[in-house]
Amino acid sequence: MKRQFTYILSIIFLFVISSCKKPEVNSSFEENIKIKMTETVDSVNRVLNLNCFTEKIFECSNYGIEATYTLTDNKITINFIRIISPNICLTSLGPASTIISLNGLANKTYELEINFGANKIAGQLNVTTDSFVATLPTQTKVQFVNSDLKRIPNNTIYGQVHFHSASTSSLVQKFIDTLQLYGATPTLYPQGDYGQFQIDANRQIIQTQDFGYYFTRYYIFNYSNNSAQLKDLVKRFGINYPNLLLITLNTTKGETFYSWTQ
Repeated sequence: MKRQFTYILSIIFLFVISSCKKPEVNSSFEENIKIKMTETVDSVNRVLNLNCFTEKIFECSNYGIEATYTLTDNKITINFIRIISPNICLTSLGPASTIISLNGLANKTYELEINFGANKIAGQLNVTTDSFVATLPTQTKVQFVNSDLKRIPNNTIYGQVHFHSASTSSLVQKFIDTLQLYGATPTLYPQGDYGQFQIDANRQIIQTQDFGYYFTRYYIFNYSNNSAQLKDLVKRFGINYPNLLLITLNTTKGETFYSWTQ
């Protein structure tokens, strides 16, 4: 009996030891990665989001990427570990993806290290008041979709109006004119990609037609007054013209107002 008891204790001990071992990580990550930078802005924080996705398109659009990262005073280290298969498949096609959010970046140059198991790619991320600029050596494993992301200045409002008929354009202009009546002022912005919109060589917001709508009007203004009147304005247009247009208005305080939600 004593021998059997000792044997059982030995089995339990081995089980506990094995359960404490860290899961194995593959020494390689096979897929190529694309990274699109965006910035989340509110009244307190500015967060750089690295939207990472595979070049490969999977049979389910909700495949994930297991990744970790560390942020120190002078270095950002990202580790891509493995592709995560979903328990329930969203049947539309899509890449595997994950988002890495970097909060509290100072205006300076960070060493950027991206690891795929034993493979390492070293570059830099230069952070300034006006932009994020990522630099990597020429290779195919990881690439930035937008290696130079412009930063939205403080006291900025921006958004778009969607509508389905050219006859509604006068109503859209009425909304734009009212914004300026409330204190929004046209401003020239540096050319480049701002994540949610683009500024052209004439330093004006680029007008593109968004998928699913016949017409889209993009707008951007400097605005430092109270946001409450903007919220009321968007709400009023939504109540009065619910079937004619859809308005989205964003502020650099982190607010977003929609005409279809009251």
